[in-house]
Amino acid sequence: MEKRALIDNDFELRPPNAIIIRIRHFVDYVFYLAYGTIGLEIVLELAGAHDSSGFKHFLNKITEPLLGPFVGLFPDPIFHNQFRFRVSYIVALFVYLLGHVAVYGLLRVIDYKKQTS
Repeated sequence: MEKRALIDNDFELRPPNAIIIRIRHFVDYVFYLAYGTIGLEIVLELAGAHDSSGFKHFLNKITEPLLGPFVGLFPDPIFHNQFRFRVSYIVALFVYLLGHVAVYGLLRVIDYKKQTS
C-alpha cells in the first residue's frame, strides 16, 4: 500500500516535534497548578476561611508570588463581615489564561517553522 503525505497550502504536514510536545505538557502542568491554587484560594476566601489556619497560611504563601501583583487592583466586596469575593484574583486567573494561550501560540509558531524548513 502506498503512503501519501497530506498536503495543505503547498507544504507537507508532519507530526509535531516530540520536544515541542514535552514542552507543551510542562507548560500545561505549570499553568494548571497555578489555576488550581488560585481557584482554591478564591473558594476558601468565599467560604470565609480563617487566615490563622495552617492550610490557609500555607496556601497564602504559595500563591503570594502569583497573586501579589493583583492584590488591591479592585475593591473586594465582603458579605456578612466574613465572606470575601476577590475580584482581583478572578482577573489574575484571566491574565494567566491569556499568558497560557500566548505561550501555546509561541510553541505552535516554533513548531510550524520547524515543519516548513
